[in-house]
Formats: sequence, structure tokens, C-alpha cells
Amino acid sequence: MKVSMMNTAIAKGRLSLFACLGALSVLSVLLLSGPALADERWSTSEYDVTYQEDRGNTAIWTYGDDEVLGTIFIDGLGGVFTGRTDYLGYWTQETSSLRCDTFREGADGEPTYYWGQFHITFLDADFPSRWYADFGLCDRKPSIHLDATPITGEMP
Repeated sequence: MKVSMMNTAIAKGRLSLFACLGALSVLSVLLLSGPALADERWSTSEYDVTYQEDRGNTAIWTYGDDEVLGTIFIDGLGGVFTGRTDYLGYWTQETSSLRCDTFREGADGEPTYYWGQFHITFLDADFPSRWYADFGLCDRKPSIHLDATPITGEMP
């Protein structure tokens, strides 16, 4: 009986130890994982752009000033905060000047026929970084150019 109680106490102690280690692991990932996504904001001549979240290796950005006008999906940028270079993606909106023949995933996960290509080049390798992007309508060659500068020291 004493051995059984001792084994139970040891098992509970191990469980508590593993629970503590697990909690510390999660906390360290949260504290050491780079800048908070919503801290990355940029200003362009058209609107402000905000890094919202990552879905796997895809970065999800939104754009608009007072309200969100659209979403940008950038492949390969998710979780990358240093050594940034060139990336390809696409933008989506609820409506646009041209309805595409094909659809892409929109901000809500539903198909949208209002989208276009988006090619971004970071000018500075690390956060915060300036960037420029070329984008277009549907699968047409990008023909619109944007330059962006980081918005720092402001509350979103």
C-alpha cells in the first residue's frame, strides 16, 4: 500500500513538472518569437497596410485607412522577421474595377472574383522595413506601383 501511494505521488509530481515545463515552453515561444504582427504597419500614398497574422508560411495583411478595404496574402513571408527579400502573393477585395474570370480565396476563406497579383520587395532586411510592391488586376501583369514606409511609435 505504501509503495502504491508513493508511486502515485511520484506520478503526480512528474505530471506537475511536465505541466510546468510545457507552460514555460509556450511562454518562451511567445516572448521570443519576434515582433508582434499587428506592430508592423506601413503607410503608402493610397492607404495604410497592417500585418495581421500568419497562416502557415503565408503572411496575411490588410489595407485601408479607417476601414479594411482588402487583404493581401504573401506566400513564404509568414513568420519571417529577418532577412526579408522578394515575395509573391495576391490581393483580394469585395469588389474592384474588374471582375476576374477565376477566383482566389478571400479574407473570409470564401472565393472572390476580385483579386490581383502582388509582388513585394523589402528594401531593408529586418523589421521595421520599407518596401515597394507592384500589383495588378486578376492575372494581368502588375502595373501599379506602391512605396511603403514603416509606421513606428504610434498606437494602432
